[in-house]
Amino acid sequence: MIDELQKAFALAAQQSEQEQAAIAVRIREMIEADTRWDALLADPESVDMLEELAEEAHQEYLRGETEEIGPQPDEDKPR
Repeated sequence: MIDELQKAFALAAQQSEQEQAAIAVRIREMIEADTRWDALLADPESVDMLEELAEEAHQEYLRGETEEIGPQPDEDKPR
């Protein structure tokens, strides 16, 4: 086990049993989700589908059918 993980577990061990249980659930869920994503992205059909979606999005962009979302470079500066 690497030092950073040992430090994290040492901090977790200082919490109440209820909080330790919640931390354990979150860790398991995160690892399980990563495992599912890894399996999904390793599937050639998923890769093909993602490539198709990317191409479709690119074509929409080229046709001007997209719009900017989120802060624009000038919008995040104070006026």
